[in-house]
Amino acid sequence: MGSRVSILAPIAMSETHSSCFGCFGLAILAWLALGYSHSFAAVVLLLLFYYAFVPGFGHKGPVQTKSQHQHTTAVQPQGYQDPLRWTFLPSNGVQRANTLEPSTYENDLCVLKCLAMHRPTHEPWREAAGNYPYAWHLHGRKRLWEIRVQMRLKEVPKSKLYFGIELADCEAASATARQMKAVLIRAVQGVIGDFYYSDGEDPSEVMPGEEVEPSTFVMPLWAFDQFVVSEAGEEPEITGDLTNVGMLRKDGLKAYAKELQKCINEFSKDKVYTFCIWGISQFLDCIRWEVGGIFPGMTANFSRFGLKVINIAIYEMPGEHPDARHLRSRKRYFLNVAMWSILHSPEKRLLDEFLGPDEIEETKPQSPRAMDVFACCSGLSRVRL
Repeated sequence: MGSRVSILAPIAMSETHSSCFGCFGLAILAWLALGYSHSFAAVVLLLLFYYAFVPGFGHKGPVQTKSQHQHTTAVQPQGYQDPLRWTFLPSNGVQRANTLEPSTYENDLCVLKCLAMHRPTHEPWREAAGNYPYAWHLHGRKRLWEIRVQMRLKEVPKSKLYFGIELADCEAASATARQMKAVLIRAVQGVIGDFYYSDGEDPSEVMPGEEVEPSTFVMPLWAFDQFVVSEAGEEPEITGDLTNVGMLRKDGLKAYAKELQKCINEFSKDKVYTFCIWGISQFLDCIRWEVGGIFPGMTANFSRFGLKVINIAIYEMPGEHPDARHLRSRKRYFLNVAMWSILHSPEKRLLDEFLGPDEIEETKPQSPRAMDVFACCSGLSRVRL
């Protein structure tokens, strides 16, 4: 079985650099100890430490103003092709990043508008020239991407909302990995609020017919970097400039979390809620499908961790239940998307599972060596969505 932890602790921030470096040291040790069999878990927890401890994390670097970039709407440069792909689940077709208009979706719980901005890391010359969509917003910043979600509720959540990622399979963990991860999670308890983490479960280790918990890492909505509450019809255009609109996480986590909790307690079908996230983007290049910037000169492709598709979700699990696992059958998804890059495309069979055979686009062939060189280090194959 995969290990799991559900933690509720007071939200606090490190007050000293020694605390920061001490916990960062634990994260480094975890990275080394977990090795490739649980590298993805190490990456997630390592970034969590950055997010909790480092002042101004994800918000450094020059901020562009309208005077520096006069265009405050996206422009599609001639010949620009964006490799990032994603889809709502259940799928209504393949979506792309850097579109001129947001993608829209409606389910039983809410109406959604979503926009994914991403710097053209696959074409560095465009970065240098600022010749890409949303350059007026992203150019000169450390953030590689920004995701914006706008939601009008059709049903008010009945319980706590979780935001984060889930993966459909798990990896085998060594005893050393489990011990180091336990140390790391205990260190997180004192500084992070409510979060839930599970390695997921191996289908071969559960009773026949029993539902398997996916690999999961979710936090409360304060994981977003910005939120805006608007009256219906007065919400901001998410393709536009949201500078100084609403509340920003960087202005103080305690105050931010307090205001966001107030917003959650007063959720209404008459309001429109806008959420933006970019804080960890400087380490996660989704177009190139790699982790970088954590250690100087070190990058690692997501495929190295067995990741071909990542699910991003906002969900609740209403009702009391003796089983604490985050099983899909118990979740009510307000947002559920799958994301991948055609520079490292999943197998067609995998895409068929959530897109259907008629929706598959052309993909760029990928090197078998690039995909399989780390296969010997993986515990279980990660090929299911």
